[in-house]
Amino acid sequence: MNWPLHGANPHRFYEIIGLPLPERLLDFSVNTNPYTLPLSLWPSQADFCRWASEYPDPEAKELIRALAQIEQLSDEHIFVGNGASQCIDLLARLFSGKRIGIVEPTFSEYRRACVANGCVVKSVVSTEESGWMHEMSELFDLLEQIDVLFLCQPNNPTGTTMDKEQFYSLLQAADERGTFVVIDEAFYHFWDDGYTALPWISSFAHLIVVRSLTKIYHLAGARIGYVAANETIVQKLKALQPAWSTSRVAQQLALHFLTMNEFVAHTRSRIARERERVTSLLRKAGYYVSPSVANFYLLRPLHQSAEALLYDLLREGLVPRHTTNFRGLDGRYLRFAVKTKEENDRLLSFLTRWLP
Repeated sequence: MNWPLHGANPHRFYEIIGLPLPERLLDFSVNTNPYTLPLSLWPSQADFCRWASEYPDPEAKELIRALAQIEQLSDEHIFVGNGASQCIDLLARLFSGKRIGIVEPTFSEYRRACVANGCVVKSVVSTEESGWMHEMSELFDLLEQIDVLFLCQPNNPTGTTMDKEQFYSLLQAADERGTFVVIDEAFYHFWDDGYTALPWISSFAHLIVVRSLTKIYHLAGARIGYVAANETIVQKLKALQPAWSTSRVAQQLALHFLTMNEFVAHTRSRIARERERVTSLLRKAGYYVSPSVANFYLLRPLHQSAEALLYDLLREGLVPRHTTNFRGLDGRYLRFAVKTKEENDRLLSFLTRWLP
């Protein structure tokens, strides 16, 4: 069955699997910020109307300048795209025909985009038993066989991360071999006390960092993301990008929200507390839950079928993210977003009642 490749489309999911749509839906498949900003903190209606009627800056110079200042990089090191997904697609085009390594299970778009661009893909797959971690020797061996490595940090869908020292040693080894490393930090903003690879851009010529602004700032519909890399990579990406890829509305919304540091910090701490509460209760109830640091987690019933749980959840109007298209998971787990306490409590009530 061709289930949706991504979350956040529950109506289509119900249609495909042939279940009637419940009157009340709660979508745990979408892993964006559950804490909304009041309308008073959004731009005015007049601003929206003006932005929608104007052509965008095709080079997004103002936004690039703002991002460079925040990340303490030069403007030449920043590329802005139509969401992190366009950045990934353009990187796959840039490395067309190359040997690609992917650390899996992970976001399926790396493989899809690379295969579509004639790349040969080789992967290493972690397991629950290893805590979703890889032996460094395995990663170093993979570097010897590839031209580009894709790595998600924190990883989607497990929510796990590499130790900082090990991560740095991997970048060193890749740089010595001339292997590019693409680090997807789409969920970095939700990682409490986390670290980023951005400060190492100037140290490693082969390091490429992808960031999303859609998930933390409620801009999934506007679509905005960026790449940090050396100037040569940035210029090559710009040459591949279609004109006016990022709308005037998207650029201006990003500029508006980038200054809201307290909102991001508050969100991050609330997500961390709520994730720990929810996952602790689920483990006590009798589920396996991945050791996530992000705003989502993997769940597996210890003695029942994940598919049976999936269908029962959907009948209840609770929509998880299936894992049939995550290599190495093969539908044996479900992914859930960390949402507000009230929403999480509704999920917890069902999951604790569902177990025999």
